[in-house]
Amino acid sequence: MSVWTLFLEYRADLQYTASWLICLAALYWGSWPERLVALVWIVLFHIVDGIYHQLFDTEYIFTGVDVWHAGLDALAAAAWMFIAVQSNRNYPMWIAALQILAACAHLARGIAEPITQIAYATMAFAPGYLQLIIFAAGLIRHVLRKQQHGEYRDWRPPLVNPFRARTIHDILKGQT
Repeated sequence: MSVWTLFLEYRADLQYTASWLICLAALYWGSWPERLVALVWIVLFHIVDGIYHQLFDTEYIFTGVDVWHAGLDALAAAAWMFIAVQSNRNYPMWIAALQILAACAHLARGIAEPITQIAYATMAFAPGYLQLIIFAAGLIRHVLRKQQHGEYRDWRPPLVNPFRARTIHDILKGQT
């Protein structure tokens, strides 16, 4: 039995185990952005999805689309986009982008019926493997950066509203 065959046979178990290990490492060594990314992963894909599959033995398929996982993917994409935009890290943007691809796979399957089941599964589930690699790399970079340079800002500074009414004092203060 080749390594590739072994990987294909146990890929779901490997991803499940790797995601738990990386998320637990992020909860332990990460700062708030890492912890929130991990919490979204754990809550949506381990706890909520696990409860769903314990309660319902079947998946709800509508025109070939796995509606339950489409909803989870969309919710995770929204959560990770919010974290990515607010955090002072680059890797959450990649995780969010890959999650958007996974969520769009469900949309593509609903729009274009000729998409095969293998193509649909690849588009919907393959980004998860890349997300784990990116998350692990981002966590390692965060830990190394903290060791080399000390604590640094977790979140981006809030944007100042450019459309607010400005007083003469604000204008003059900006020129000094």
